[in-house]
Amino acid sequence: MIGTVVVIGGFLCALLLSRVRIHELHTPLSLGLLLGSQLAGFDPAAIVGGIILGAFSGTQPYWQGVSAVLLYWGITRLILLVHKSCSPRTRLLIYLACCLITLPISAIYGTEELLYGVISIAVSLAAAICFRRICLSIKTLTHARTVTDSEQIFFALGIGMLLLACTDAAFLDWSLPVMLMLILTGVAVYARGVFGAAAGVLWSIMLTACTGADPILIGSVSLGAIAAAMVRERGKLFMICAFFLSGLLFQTYRSQDALAMSASNLLSGMLLFLMMPRAWLDSLRRYTDVKLNADRMVSEAIKRTEQRASHEVERMGKLLGGFSAMFHIEPEEDDSTARWTIQGALAICRNCENRRRCWKDADAMRETILTIAGTAGKGERVFPSDPIDEGCRHFEDLCGSVQLSYQQALNRNAVSKHVQMQSGFVERQFSGAGAALCTYARQMRNRSHRADVTEKKIRERLIRAGLTVESLELYETNGTDMITAVLVRPLRMKHSAVRQEIEQACGYPLRCIRVAQSERRVSFSFEQDAELHAAAQVARTTVSDTVSGDATGECRIPGGRVCFALSDGMGTGRDARRESEAAIRLLFRLCHAGVKKELVYENVNRMLLAQNEAEMYATLDAVSIDLRTGEAELLKYGAPPSYLVRDGQVSVITGEALPCGILADAKPSVIRMQLKKNDRIVLCSDGVHDMFSEDAEQVIRSVEPIGQKAGEQLLMIAKARGGTDDMTVMVISVA
Repeated sequence: MIGTVVVIGGFLCALLLSRVRIHELHTPLSLGLLLGSQLAGFDPAAIVGGIILGAFSGTQPYWQGVSAVLLYWGITRLILLVHKSCSPRTRLLIYLACCLITLPISAIYGTEELLYGVISIAVSLAAAICFRRICLSIKTLTHARTVTDSEQIFFALGIGMLLLACTDAAFLDWSLPVMLMLILTGVAVYARGVFGAAAGVLWSIMLTACTGADPILIGSVSLGAIAAAMVRERGKLFMICAFFLSGLLFQTYRSQDALAMSASNLLSGMLLFLMMPRAWLDSLRRYTDVKLNADRMVSEAIKRTEQRASHEVERMGKLLGGFSAMFHIEPEEDDSTARWTIQGALAICRNCENRRRCWKDADAMRETILTIAGTAGKGERVFPSDPIDEGCRHFEDLCGSVQLSYQQALNRNAVSKHVQMQSGFVERQFSGAGAALCTYARQMRNRSHRADVTEKKIRERLIRAGLTVESLELYETNGTDMITAVLVRPLRMKHSAVRQEIEQACGYPLRCIRVAQSERRVSFSFEQDAELHAAAQVARTTVSDTVSGDATGECRIPGGRVCFALSDGMGTGRDARRESEAAIRLLFRLCHAGVKKELVYENVNRMLLAQNEAEMYATLDAVSIDLRTGEAELLKYGAPPSYLVRDGQVSVITGEALPCGILADAKPSVIRMQLKKNDRIVLCSDGVHDMFSEDAEQVIRSVEPIGQKAGEQLLMIAKARGGTDDMTVMVISVA
């Protein structure tokens, strides 16, 4: 299909270029097309046919050119038949020789035609250079899908030559080449801006120089093209207005000359330009604008890299998931204790002469031995019982062997259970890490085109606001848009103004998750705002002006979640504060990493236990809220009861669990509930709860209408009742 288009296009171009003549006789541009196409590796048969047909379309046949074309084509074909190849240098020498040999034919029209013939040969060589580059670009265009600046210059020259071929297509004050020039200038300006305006100026100069048109055409086209380049981002209508204003300024719309920017040329050209589909123009702009090409190639390279990275991440996640199976241990049936105990008894009874009588009823004997083992394990004295003979002389040895085997079995089972627990923990960690990696890989692959468009809008708006954007990323997490922007200091606006600029570009409200600042940059993390909002007010008091052992925190988690936490370290002072802050820090880090909630709860305890060099622990009271659905989870590690205030009613939320950092096997108490607007959750440390242990619900109900000062009021009441420990109250309000 492409080959057919090239053949037809070459024939038509040769036919048109044969109309461009020097002194009404010589057609150098068509000859230049022949040489350039053959130097580029194209078959010139169709071009030869176009030249021959065009040579006889004028008033005077072009005998010298036809002779040179036929001679050149015949010689090159003969060389190809013999040697199978012909170098570009050889083709050029053959072309010059054929032109010089046939040059005397021009003398039949007069001796001065010899001079024009020499000029024609020189022009054809220059045209051949241009057409060779154009042909090479056409050959590689389907592969590279880009057009460089130098290639565009040669295309502009080639288009200008084709415009010269139709200069006689005019009617009254309407001219086909001028109309085409205006259309092509509009297209070039839309695609390349000022560079396209230069192409329009070049075409106007070529028309003026080769047709004798009024030079005012150059000025009017130049002004219109430059003005259109300045407003091209606003659309085609503004560009058309720029051309009309240029024509108005130069008054060329009054011209009766066809080769001018007359009203007919301007109206017809701009109307056709307006009717061109914008998708075509955008496609041309994408493949001719070097900057857009670079951006597109970088964007495509980034997408390909992201796709490859997502597959590698997913592969690693699956590998971790498969690796976790290595640590899976099936639980054993718990009969080893009985088996070992019986074997210990048989080790003594096997050498006894009364063995057959005692073991006549094997089931009864086993039951008796297990009873002896259990009794001896409690430290109680044991006596022979049926079916063991009361006078058994091996009874003491039997009891010792049974007790030893029983204790060994218990120890073995304890070790096996501990190994099972540790292996299960490792299996869950690898499986959870693999699932998190697979989820992240899917999010990388599912990045939508809408996200790319929105990201571009955000970047452009921030730049227009005078901000320097170092990096910007928009991605989706659980159906919620996440935006991360890194801006270079100094910022010329407040952080809230930055959020408002991004909201205007996105078209929906955002909430700020995190702001990180350094000496050179500021990093923002935003999330699409959810239906519910949650905020916490904290009231705290310390013992004797020392550092409070209580710590609080708030963490905005990607995906429309928020987590509030209160921790009470053991004792008071800096050591207790360090322990409570460590518990909250571990909780928030794991939540941000995308680890499953079940693993988060388990790892907080284990990691805190691993960090402790001394025997220290901390209570942990955390509330995780999904702001899209209102689902909430209350996590308690040894924390006192919390309270839910809804419609003036107070509900107690309790959970039995050990504090963090004591036992590796400790598990938290998790309470799930559905929150609604205007709900409040009150978290308090032990120092406050101890003062309200009897009438906490009544006290909280009395301060609930106070609103934001509820925490302070509760502290005042606790202090008035004699509270001496560190006291902290966190009131979480849902709106």
